[in-house]
Amino acid sequence: MQSGLDIIGDIGIINFHKYYNPIRKWLLAKKTLKGNRHLKTVVEKKGQISGELRTFKTKHLAGERRKTTTHKENNCLFYMDIEKTYFSPRLSNERKIISEEVLKLAKNNSKILVMFAGVAPYPIAIAKLLRKNKIKAKIYSNELNEKANKFAEKNVRLNKVKDYITFINGNAKNIKTKEKFDIILMQRPNAEDTFLKTALRLSKKGTTIFYHGFGTKEKVLSEIKKDAKNKVGKISIRKAGDIAPFKFRWQARFRVK
Repeated sequence: MQSGLDIIGDIGIINFHKYYNPIRKWLLAKKTLKGNRHLKTVVEKKGQISGELRTFKTKHLAGERRKTTTHKENNCLFYMDIEKTYFSPRLSNERKIISEEVLKLAKNNSKILVMFAGVAPYPIAIAKLLRKNKIKAKIYSNELNEKANKFAEKNVRLNKVKDYITFINGNAKNIKTKEKFDIILMQRPNAEDTFLKTALRLSKKGTTIFYHGFGTKEKVLSEIKKDAKNKVGKISIRKAGDIAPFKFRWQARFRVK
């Protein structure tokens, strides 16, 4: 039983059932490489995503021995090291949906904050849409992982959106800026902290916040209401993908009063 295959750029990442032996893993890796002509490397995912930086280890199985690649989605290019940064190709459609929703809200001189930005898929996708629609807004990208920030800076240049994006890196709890934002994206990890105190501190009346929560719909609504109290208006919420059997990621959207 094969647990699943994720493809980032030209690297295939296989998450095996624990009972697979080394020979079966190698044979399946060779088959995967042969069956996907665009792949150059196949690796095994070792363990789960863990730690504050949400990274995981891999073991080489077939093809070229490297961990860096350039991933293409939504007309954007993202260069990264698959072990040193968090990036989920399964969220490609979600990034497209959110970017298009932000486009509908953004105006000239809008200020947009992207928390937990990683290698900058959201900032870059939004920037390219804004440019295409001739909207001159400013996007602020925040990420804790210093290595991810280096890749993000390279990706901003690679996608030619340097004039749209500013970096304010560091811990999301302590974002240091005097700016108040019109739109805030909280594509947060599955963590205990909601980080809503930070988002509300950086908001103003009318700010739209996009919040990622995990578990049940009721749990996500409860944690927003608990930490945001009476500072936000009506909450719209939808499923934004599975994280495990019967466990979901939820995208909530609301405005600051």
